Amino acid sequence: MHLRSGEVVLRTVRRHKTPFIIKLITTFIAAVPLYAFIFVIGKEIDEDWLLGILAGLSFCIGIVVAIIGFDYLFDKLLITSRRVIWVDWKNPFNRQEHEAELVDIQDVDTHEKGLLSKLSIFDYGLLEISTAATQGCIAFKDCRSPEDVEHFIFKQIEAQHVPSGSTNKVSAGAIPHKNMQHEDEEWSVN
Repeated sequence: MHLRSGEVVLRTVRRHKTPFIIKLITTFIAAVPLYAFIFVIGKEIDEDWLLGILAGLSFCIGIVVAIIGFDYLFDKLLITSRRVIWVDWKNPFNRQEHEAELVDIQDVDTHEKGLLSKLSIFDYGLLEISTAATQGCIAFKDCRSPEDVEHFIFKQIEAQHVPSGSTNKVSAGAIPHKNMQHEDEEWSVN
């Protein structure tokens, strides 16, 4: 990912820790019956074979944990002064970048689960950034504080639409809401 001339990274958003921890716990819980099965049949087989099977199983579980950790640590959403960039690592050898120009963003939606999302430990969800039909949509799941990110993106879009030295009623720090209309000006996020 290369920044354009004059472009600055304003905010980096990473995935929330809670889904990562839940995935790790699920992986270890799923491994317990496998280890139990190996210990049950371990009485019947040679000790060298038992150690080899345990080492192989531990290696496989380590690979799964590494992939989960890699996905958590390296996936990120960058909000720059001109665009939103989602760096999506599929595996250590395959990275995809999805980007949306701030001027092309038509809608930003968030989806959080239930009342528990008011607690910071569960304040994560899906952040969907929709652009023109030809550019598609950025869907960043397990986003930390998706509503805060949504407001930040709208704030940057608004800052681009307000010319410097402008005296209109909307300030560069204002946070527009979907379908919000201003009395003295007409604008769109298209």
